[in-house]
Amino acid sequence: MLARLSFLIGLGLQAVPAAAADGSAAGTAEQVQAGEPASPTTDEQGWEFSAGPYLWMSSLKGDMGVVPEVEPVGIDFSFGDIFHHMKFALMGKFDARHGRFIATGDLLFLKMSASDDIEIRDVDFLDVKLTSSTFLTTVTAGYRAVDKDRMFLDLLAGGRLNVMKTGLDLTGPQRSFSGSETETWIDPVIAARFQVPLGKHWAARTYGDVGGFGVGSHFTWQLVGGVEYDVSSRWTLSAGWRHLDIDYDHQGFVFDAAMDGPILGAVYQF
Repeated sequence: MLARLSFLIGLGLQAVPAAAADGSAAGTAEQVQAGEPASPTTDEQGWEFSAGPYLWMSSLKGDMGVVPEVEPVGIDFSFGDIFHHMKFALMGKFDARHGRFIATGDLLFLKMSASDDIEIRDVDFLDVKLTSSTFLTTVTAGYRAVDKDRMFLDLLAGGRLNVMKTGLDLTGPQRSFSGSETETWIDPVIAARFQVPLGKHWAARTYGDVGGFGVGSHFTWQLVGGVEYDVSSRWTLSAGWRHLDIDYDHQGFVFDAAMDGPILGAVYQF
């Protein structure tokens, strides 16, 4: 009996170092015994943020007006015209993610003054000076419907805040006009964003939204497409094309125009 007991104890002592020699098995057993959680899944990880500036080399074409008594003027500015007439510009974007929850933000501010490349439609006037301040910020939130490595599909909804100030100084042989109006409105928007990898460091991404629906603008839509390159685990560079169309009028104030052109950006992830 004592010999059999000694033999069983010897087997147990030999089994302990064998299990400990296997690091993964020992670690798993220790976690189970200690009640420690396994490595967190994507949905259990904390917040992820990214932000950065961009340069939108946009043209601007459409109609702008301030009061019913004076017809809107027609504008057709290339990016070179806007750059020449620009007084100040600020552009940037922001993303936040927690699991499959996504929030995005985009901000654009542009201030300019011009007296050429403007079509005067009222025959009483010969000369015009236009001043314009445009502030646009789009905020959306939603769900990452597809999340497979670096390929994803985000379904989003939110709003675009528009704050626009337009001033017109018109002069003619027998009549002159000087006026300035500021309009603020919010357009509800629904949006989607899709990315597909093109290699180890490259990816193609597209974003689109539609909104307004008569709540603010009669209709507004936007489409952005381009490629991205991961410079490092933190920095990403992007290049593409962006188009934004807004059709709004209220009591003589008119902004029915499209902004269109190439876009360059950089994003830092933290």
